[in-house]
Order: sequence, then C-alpha cells, then structure tokens
Amino acid sequence: MKRPQLAQSACPIDRSLYEIGDSWTFMILRDAMHGVKRFTDFRRHIGIASNVLSVRLQNLVDKGIFEVQESALGNSHEYVLTEKGRDFHAVLSALRQWGQKYLFDDGDEMTRVVERATGKPPAEMVLTSQGGRPLMLEDVTLAPITVNRHAET
Repeated sequence: MKRPQLAQSACPIDRSLYEIGDSWTFMILRDAMHGVKRFTDFRRHIGIASNVLSVRLQNLVDKGIFEVQESALGNSHEYVLTEKGRDFHAVLSALRQWGQKYLFDDGDEMTRVVERATGKPPAEMVLTSQGGRPLMLEDVTLAPITVNRHAET
C-alpha cells in the first residue's frame, strides 16, 4: 500500500518512491527502456498478471511517464516513454550498477548494458561535485531549499 504522506515529503527520494514505488513498475520501466511497448509484450517478458499490469501501466500514464499511442499496425496501442520516463534511465542504470557489483557471484549469469556503437559497457556512474571531483557519502549533506523552476541558474 502506498503511503500518501510520501507524496508531500520534502525528500526527493520519498516522492520518487511514491511516484514509481514497486518492483513491478521498475520492471515495466526497465523493459520499456529496452524497446518493449505493447501490453502483451510487457506481460510476456515480466510474467506479470494482466490486471496488475493494467493498473501499473495506467498509473504510469497518469503520472506522465508513458503516453499511449496507436501502434504502427493500427490494431492496438503502445506505451511510449515521455521525457519524464526517459529521464528515469539514469535511475535504473544506477540500480543496475549497484546490483552488478553486489548481487552476483562467480558463475552467475547476468545481463549487461553495452554501448551499441562499441559493444563496451558504460563507465561507472559516480556522483561528482560541480567541479567534477568524485563525491563520497562523507562529502555530502542535506540542505533545505525552496524550488523555483523559473529562476535563472
């Protein structure tokens, strides 16, 4: 059950979890990032019940992460990532990187993201300062701010 208080939290992680929030939704977004667009393909790839998938997809449409478009064949519709949805790629990439590092043993089979042009894996994601210096956990703290999307940066 989602906790509505997360939607109004001052913490961006709380709000993000409220927005996305469960493993089914993460798997839907993962597959969408790799080209899955049709309901039946999501259901087949993920192994999710139709009623659960329907609710998750509608929620992602309602939240502006997917938009529904008619398929090129004209006999069904497709779920297409919006800019907001495509921007989630970095989140999934960070989660994938963490999982690759800590959740597999020698001999385990694992999928890996590689750059199409080179076949090589991307560089490790690292949080950096404005000047480009890698930041460790000890280097950061939380600071309250007021959001003003119209202010010049």
